Amino acid sequence: MYELNDTYKAHLDAIAEAIQASPHLAQYMEEEEDEQYEALKAEFEPQIEAAHEQINHHSPFEIESFERYLMDDRFEGLFLPRVLGYSVLRPEINELFYYRQQNDHFGTLLNYIAGNVNFDQLSSRIGQAVQVGFALSSDIYVTGLIDEIPSKRVRQFLMTQKSDDARTQQGRSAIFNRYKRQFKSRNYQYAPAPQSVPELISHSKHFVDFLLYRVSNKELNNDALPAPLYHFVTNEEFAGRKELIEPLVIYSAYLPVEEGAQAALTEVLNRERKEDPKRVSDQILTFILRLKNDSAVTFGKDEEAKLGQIVDRSVDDDLTAYFNLTDRIHSEGYDDPEVQEAIQEQVLKQDGLSDFNENIRRTILVYVSDLAASLGTDDYNEWFATTGKLFPVYMKVFANEQFNQELRRLAIRYTKRLIKVHTNKRGKDYRDIKKTTVATWSDYGFMTDKQLKEFFKTPRKRKPTAEA
Repeated sequence: MYELNDTYKAHLDAIAEAIQASPHLAQYMEEEEDEQYEALKAEFEPQIEAAHEQINHHSPFEIESFERYLMDDRFEGLFLPRVLGYSVLRPEINELFYYRQQNDHFGTLLNYIAGNVNFDQLSSRIGQAVQVGFALSSDIYVTGLIDEIPSKRVRQFLMTQKSDDARTQQGRSAIFNRYKRQFKSRNYQYAPAPQSVPELISHSKHFVDFLLYRVSNKELNNDALPAPLYHFVTNEEFAGRKELIEPLVIYSAYLPVEEGAQAALTEVLNRERKEDPKRVSDQILTFILRLKNDSAVTFGKDEEAKLGQIVDRSVDDDLTAYFNLTDRIHSEGYDDPEVQEAIQEQVLKQDGLSDFNENIRRTILVYVSDLAASLGTDDYNEWFATTGKLFPVYMKVFANEQFNQELRRLAIRYTKRLIKVHTNKRGKDYRDIKKTTVATWSDYGFMTDKQLKEFFKTPRKRKPTAEA
């Protein structure tokens, strides 16, 4: 956990001082009525929330320090129910719908809220969060947490938040997902950057998922990420650890890398390649493939080229072969005959279903998909001319049925666009589209004669039924 910087401390201190000087607080302390606390909440929680959103946007690794700073009596418990809600949603959850690691941040926040003088006002806003936190935690942890609370009345309140539905995986899943939907539009994601080997081992997946969430959201400012990531990837304790590779890829592909930092990243990658060349190559290619197949993440030619900048091409391994090949695809074009020959040469050196080959197939499919998306319904001659050259070549190069089916899907989608616009079956456009499609799809094996006939068949309109 990174310490909260002095600027945010000063900002929160100013809010705390304003809370303590507020007439609403003075009135609440004198009369102890709920409406006065609600007035205090309405006045200051938006200010705390704005600061919370700002730090989550600009300095995400300090978010837990920010939230712990609010555990100060000067804040009168304001905004802590929201923070408690975030704390139960962030951690990694295993396949049984339990926290993979003990959720200490949730426990610390709940313990403070339980002892806060304004607990009666806060308790009406924390029930669901407590239920989720208890459902996803072990019984031993929950029991120990409740037993630490001095107040019998508060302990009884917390006991009532233990749900019978949490006894089953399905019940825990329902409790979690129902609560999570309330925060769909909120930016609360966080994972700590591992500082030691034990943390690296235990928090690696969560850390990677958090980084992917950040780099895939174009509205977020990630200027604060490179420095911690540089410290992470150059940490000598992590040398030789497989958990190092994926954050290294994300850093190199998505975030600004200074010239000096780039040399350091290349040095780290070279060290890892020398230590275990096959494992590192396989791991990077597998991760790239995951990114290409993840609809929530963008990994295109720009990210691939940027990642390739830290790959030392003097090292003779699959990574060098892969990035030399993708450099040519992206710069010279996937429709260049010499590039196609180079692809075939490399593909034949790999196992047919290797991640190396699948990555190249995905790259070509993206280009074909982009071509279809860029063409209008009057540009079908360009589509037929281009794909007429490309499809036979790449179907032969890859000799992969799944790849062929993807081409088929793209062709069907574009052709459906065409026949929705060019509907006159006696017109030249429709006849040209049908003639070329029937001929090429038969050659490609996309459809049988019967399927093609059905594809171009106009559905009959139902006759209106006579009213009785």
